[in-house]
Parts: sequence; structure tokens; C-alpha cells
Amino acid sequence: MNLGMSIAVNGLVLSVSLTAVIVGTLAVEPRLLLRSYPADIRRAAGAQTAPERRTTRIFGLIFLLLLIGVPAVSTGLLERSRGGDMDFLTAFLNGIGILSCFNAVDLFLIDWLLFCTVTPRFLVIEGTEGMAGYKNYRFHFRGYIVGTMLAAIASLLIASVFVLL
Repeated sequence: MNLGMSIAVNGLVLSVSLTAVIVGTLAVEPRLLLRSYPADIRRAAGAQTAPERRTTRIFGLIFLLLLIGVPAVSTGLLERSRGGDMDFLTAFLNGIGILSCFNAVDLFLIDWLLFCTVTPRFLVIEGTEGMAGYKNYRFHFRGYIVGTMLAAIASLLIASVFVLL
């Protein structure tokens, strides 16, 4: 498999998987993703309860396993398809390409389209209806920038592991 195909296929796999986790979590209980909401909504919603924090950790672990696991497994498969010979740049580009696919889906489809534009009832936390934070595109863009930096760091780590092993 070539690098472009690896990024496209695995970027799609990661994006679909994490979108399902995010939207599924919102549909079950939007308060589980309270830390991802703008400050005005977080303040109005109040702190998470102990059971919400426990459930948030479970969903967070699933999210993290997918977020790191898919690019790592993809990089391993790409290395194997090249007969075990892969340079640092290729491993880095594979990881950041896959993570960037999801970061873009998260910004454009989940945050801006679903959260800010459509704002379906299932993601509105009780008592926060109509708050300005639901239309805060800038908040989500800042999250995208942070996500880009974290994707670069994670990709550097993944690439380092594959080049050193």
C-alpha cells in the first residue's frame, strides 16, 4: 500500500470510528462531553457528577485507543507492506495525515455543521438552550489548532517508535 492510500483509507476509518463515538456519546448523554463545550455552556451546565466523570473516562479511553491505535497500526501495516523498510518522514506523514483527516472531520462536520449550524436537540445540555456558545465557531477553530499541534506530537512519537524499533 502506498502512503496516500494508507492515509485515505485509515483517515476514513479513524474519522468514521471517532465520529460514531462522539455522536453516540452526545446522543446518550451530552454532559459526558461537557469539557468539549464552550465556557458559557460549561458554567451554566454545572460540574459533572461522579457517575458522569466515570462514564466520561470510559468513553475517553475508547476515544484515545482509537486516536492513537489507528495511526499506529496503520504505520505498522505500511512498514510491513514495504518489507520492513520505512523512513521517519514516511512514518510521520502517515500518522499526521490520518490524524489530520479526523481533525478536519471533527471541525467541519461535527463542530461547525452539527454543533454550530444544525444544533440538534440531543447535543443541547438541559438548561443551556439558546446559549451563545452553541454558535461559537471560533471556539471550535481554536480546538482544531490545538488538535493539529497534538497530531504533530503524536505523529512524531509514532514515527520515532517505528524508526527506533
